Amino acid sequence: MKRTTVPKWCVIIGFLISMPLVATAEENPTAASSLAKEIKEQKAQAGPGVKAVVYQPPRGLGAPSAGRRVGGGTRGTNKSVPILSVLAPGHTGLTAREQPDLYWFASDVVTNPVELTLTLEKGDTPLLEKRLPIPTHAGVQRVRLSDYGVKLIPGERYNWSIALVLDPKRRSKDVIAVGAIERVERAGLDHATLAAGPTTDSFYRFAAEGLWYDAVMTISEMIESAPADPALRKHRAELLDQVDLSEVGNFDLTMQDGRAG
Repeated sequence: MKRTTVPKWCVIIGFLISMPLVATAEENPTAASSLAKEIKEQKAQAGPGVKAVVYQPPRGLGAPSAGRRVGGGTRGTNKSVPILSVLAPGHTGLTAREQPDLYWFASDVVTNPVELTLTLEKGDTPLLEKRLPIPTHAGVQRVRLSDYGVKLIPGERYNWSIALVLDPKRRSKDVIAVGAIERVERAGLDHATLAAGPTTDSFYRFAAEGLWYDAVMTISEMIESAPADPALRKHRAELLDQVDLSEVGNFDLTMQDGRAG
């Protein structure tokens, strides 16, 4: 039988190729151990079978035509004003609902009057201008358009805002957060489907199809039904983080008593 001899240069190259891998593990064993521990902890927190939430923003949608998405900060001497945010992306968010719920956030307890305004992007006169009940707690708040008889028309874009009125006589001092919304029609999303109870599957579906407001409404309704479930709050925080609203998601994750929606 003829013996096959492996050339020495093959052995040398194979040894040199394997050296960096061995050296990396040996040079920094602590880092490798820490990384493995971190991955293990993340999996334990997420739970088995939990997939990442992916929001797919539609193309060609502009930013709100007026105002800003986030407002607030410290105003005046020794007077702290809550930071307001509307739970809306930087572009026009979509909904398949005629009367979606809108959500906003206050970083602290609100003591001043709060106003909601809804305006057609092409118009100047507000379709809705309403004083809202003052929230009883900080965190995420809900506004039901159905409470005010407002119905969105498919294909029309609207701007909506939440204003914290600091001085009724000087409205230029209002703290305002603005978002944009458009109703669209999607195949397979009829009234019965949208009226069905919220589920994790529908939350993932709305996010993947770019229906921002429907995704936020779905996960928020689930949180209201099970406020002590940390996995639901984590889902909402992941969604908000994808549109640069991480401060809202971080607040959400720190809630322990389940009072904030």
